[in-house]
Amino acid sequence: NNSKTPVLSMMQTSRVFKGVKSSVCRVALARNFHAGAPKESSSILEADSSKQLNKWYHTSGLALAVLTPVAFAVSPSAMNMPVDLALGLIFPFHSHVALNYVITDYVPKSTRSMARAALLAASVIAAAGLLKLNLQGPGLTESIKSLWRAPKEEKGK
Repeated sequence: NNSKTPVLSMMQTSRVFKGVKSSVCRVALARNFHAGAPKESSSILEADSSKQLNKWYHTSGLALAVLTPVAFAVSPSAMNMPVDLALGLIFPFHSHVALNYVITDYVPKSTRSMARAALLAASVIAAAGLLKLNLQGPGLTESIKSLWRAPKEEKGK
């Protein structure tokens, strides 16, 4: 057998599943029904089913863990804009893939495609909004830092 999944001998199977009374259940458990590969998708709509997008998802989690504190440490400076631009693209992508897992787990199959399309639209809008904030506004990091700053007093009052 050239399969990479372990095959249990009858002796091992009987020891492992001795508490299972039904012979049908024993055979089903021994055959490892879930050993088949899941459906591979390369669609951004089904981002949780793509091996490549999952690799990028895990890499983006690491990038967020590193870049977020860096963004606050270098702000305000010229180095902050590239970090803010990267965060403005990584946050929506990471959220998009993660929420695809939620859709797969909790949304009924009949409405999944509609939910995935709505999520894609929300992810694109979020990325566009963060891009606009980073290019035409104070940037993502400075916007977040401003939440903790005291408001500027107006002159003339």
